[in-house]
Amino acid sequence: MGFFSRRKISLAGVLAAAILMTPGLLWASSDNLKIEEHRTGLYRNVFDQNFYYEGVHYLHLDRFYRALRRKKVRAADVNLFDEVPDSSFFTNRHFRKRLSPEAIAGGAVYGPGPDTEKEIEIVQGKFEGLNPGFFIKDARGEKYLLKFDPADYPELVTASEVITSRFYHAIGYNVPQYTLALVDPAKLVPGAEAKVIDDTGFKKKLTRERLEEYLLFVATAEDGRLRASASRILEGEAKGGFEFLGKRKSDSEDALDHELRRELRALSVFSAWLNNYDIRSHNSLDMLVREDGRAFLKHYLIDFNSGLGAAAGGPKPPMFTHEHMVDFGESAKAFFTLGWWEKPWQKRWREGGEEIAAPAVGYFDNRYFDPGKFKTQLPHYAFKDLTRADGFWAAKIIMSFSDADIKGIVKTGEFSNPEDAEVIAKTLIERRDMIGRYWFARATPLDGFEYKNGALTFQDLAVQYGFEDPEKTFYAIEAVGRQGRKKYRIKEWESRDQNSISIDPGWLTEYEKVDLVIRARREGARNDQPYVAVELTGGGITGILHQD
Repeated sequence: MGFFSRRKISLAGVLAAAILMTPGLLWASSDNLKIEEHRTGLYRNVFDQNFYYEGVHYLHLDRFYRALRRKKVRAADVNLFDEVPDSSFFTNRHFRKRLSPEAIAGGAVYGPGPDTEKEIEIVQGKFEGLNPGFFIKDARGEKYLLKFDPADYPELVTASEVITSRFYHAIGYNVPQYTLALVDPAKLVPGAEAKVIDDTGFKKKLTRERLEEYLLFVATAEDGRLRASASRILEGEAKGGFEFLGKRKSDSEDALDHELRRELRALSVFSAWLNNYDIRSHNSLDMLVREDGRAFLKHYLIDFNSGLGAAAGGPKPPMFTHEHMVDFGESAKAFFTLGWWEKPWQKRWREGGEEIAAPAVGYFDNRYFDPGKFKTQLPHYAFKDLTRADGFWAAKIIMSFSDADIKGIVKTGEFSNPEDAEVIAKTLIERRDMIGRYWFARATPLDGFEYKNGALTFQDLAVQYGFEDPEKTFYAIEAVGRQGRKKYRIKEWESRDQNSISIDPGWLTEYEKVDLVIRARREGARNDQPYVAVELTGGGITGILHQD
């Protein structure tokens, strides 16, 4: 068996590939698609992830075995070139083909946002989640969800929603349109059927008095208007959120367990960059849509009011991103040290003077930031299953955002104080490099492979971005020829060429395939770097694989 035949491919992966390659078999009946709505919520998410799945984790013998051997399962949705193909979950954007400054800052924009010049009807209060708001319909008949800033933290939540959504969109995820809107509170009119939850916990009719009472607790601009993040209600039929474990059984297109999807595993890396703590099923939404003549389920990320330095009701609490909502490991450490052990987040908060940078920035800095220890609110299996290859894929996408790209997106937050935008952009730029350095050190970070005239060219991303010294870098290479099921070791050598590896073209006529197994070596560093393998035939590159 050849090198590439040793990939771990599940039966689900084979079936998924067959489905994707034969769309007519699946889409012929798309008009009759019956998708059950998936109902979830904050408390169910918390119970499932923090208690149920954590409790039965090692009752899954395959997981127990892998934990003992420290082995992980390779992502099942990557193609032969170790990339994630476009799907209803993910569309390659900025990394695949650089977006213009206008496109990257525009995000998923389909229009100008709500019409705030005329009366705005409040259709319903938003009760779910940690940040309430209002579903509204403007004079044009367009529907949006409005969310406001806390009274003491103007611009914090609204900027987080707009900025974070644009980063996720440029990376490749489906997100709603987010725009900023300045609303005259006098133009907000409760609809006849609009209801809210009052302080007794019951739904009550939204009257003008109740609306005015609610608006007392949101930030108001000097001219009396309210700044809101306006997320446009998505087109299609809502079917609830998607889970990070398993798949939606009623959707025949959802062929892979979600923990095997690289783009969902890698959300942990992207969310570490954007400091987005609140990643969970309830902050996703599946929409049954019709595009290009077919009906299918499109998977969205929604609600970004916990990105950057924001959280429910104000700045992020210091423990967020350091501990899960219920973190048994951290609780045990505190218990057995009788509380004398100072946790990293406590040290970070103490050394920062127990203050945030500014009300509009919230709690967002890189003091003691560790890309490998970032924690979201819930301990998803998909995030635990992240491999080195998954992390490398995410890191190279993050590194594709230039300083100018980052500053351009942050500018869309429309901060009244330019220093707030500078702090956030600076933190994101620094964190980008910290994540790139971390994951490139755990891979052989070669990319951009091309083969021509006996030379395999590439870019060493760690050298390209200045993380490694080119003078101290070399590459250990092994060439393996394949003829049917037989393998032949052709040659082993080292090269200091930073961009190219020369091979004998005769190898490609003598053997059906040739595998080049490459390991980057850095002088003075440990020589246990994982490999990247490139499969060659007479027609060129036919496969790329980064070791998990």
